[in-house]
Amino acid sequence: MVPGYHEVRQLGTGSAGRVVLATYAATGAYVAIRYLRPLLWADPEFLARFRDEARHLVELENPHVVRLHEYVETPTSAALVVELVDGVSLRAILDERGKTSVEAALALLKGSLLGLAAAHDVGIAHRAYKPENVLVQADGGTKIADFGLALPGGRRRTRCPRACGSATPPPTCTPRPACSSSASPAARRARAM
Repeated sequence: MVPGYHEVRQLGTGSAGRVVLATYAATGAYVAIRYLRPLLWADPEFLARFRDEARHLVELENPHVVRLHEYVETPTSAALVVELVDGVSLRAILDERGKTSVEAALALLKGSLLGLAAAHDVGIAHRAYKPENVLVQADGGTKIADFGLALPGGRRRTRCPRACGSATPPPTCTPRPACSSSASPAARRARAM
């Protein structure tokens, strides 16, 4: 349990852990708390990368990205306290209704691209962008969730390594951002690392 919050009920579970509805004790505001499953919490490489990303994400304010309020780590667990979004996943919509119209797809994609661009501007790549991580609100707006929660099995990297001169770049990095001098600020920071 995260200090300062009262858990109300479990909202769901996934490959990265479980999510609970909670209230902030001081104000009564509703939030979602994502508890990382023990496998992720026990992986020092994942946890170090995740801490680093949380430092950047807590400062990211964008209407198309689920807001991270705080990252909490105890000797026995790790959790993210995030904005509670009143919406459903794009996956649930697709499963229920099938494919969307072109217009709807473009509207959903626009919000996602704006959110991804804002995250990239602070040096964070999503690594697990998929319909399950796009939350669609009643007004049709979207928010991207679960930054940093790509499972370690694929060993995908957050930032592009120096790939210039390599015949094939890593699967999560295109050649242009890895090698171009006109790349985004995030790619330039990654190259400097």
